[in-house]
Amino acid sequence: MSFVSDAPSDESPESPRATDGSAPKPQETSRRALTLAICAGTCAIAAASAIPAAAFVAAPLGAGAGSGRWVRTVKLGELTPGQAKRVAIVSDRRDAWTVERGVELGSVWLLRNGDDVTAFSAVCPHLGCSVNAAPEAGGFACPCHTSAFGSDGKRKSGPSPRDLDTLATRIEDGFVAVEFRRFRIGVPEKVET
Repeated sequence: MSFVSDAPSDESPESPRATDGSAPKPQETSRRALTLAICAGTCAIAAASAIPAAAFVAAPLGAGAGSGRWVRTVKLGELTPGQAKRVAIVSDRRDAWTVERGVELGSVWLLRNGDDVTAFSAVCPHLGCSVNAAPEAGGFACPCHTSAFGSDGKRKSGPSPRDLDTLATRIEDGFVAVEFRRFRIGVPEKVET
């Protein structure tokens, strides 16, 4: 037994939309919902991938350029009071997204006075040459351009525009830790790079 209706069918190809202002037909509604779901999903995926991408790109900017790092050097007992000792600063080096492990970043002169330790950068403030200890002169000397510094790091003579750069120190578990930093050369002010 079959019933035939005179009413127009929803599936007829002649009328995909209602022309009388009534609600859209079910087939049209499901297409619209599918289109909206695809757009919303695409936006969600784009946002989800944009957040880590932005963090990846911005990571080097927030790395604290110019900020020092505390590096453990030698035991306090290895330093002879009143005698300067050159010590290599070995730590990890970060360059944007790469990390090199156990790299020599530079060196410092450590000078012990009792339980206090003073650290001087081994880089001459004049043109960046390596500063040597000069015990006969009572301090430090730059062999390149004859700058001379006292045992307190104060400039005595030569073209250096300022005293030797001092670095913060602290004692951690019997070791001397130095806050290693680099400074601009050739300028009278101590400006970190």
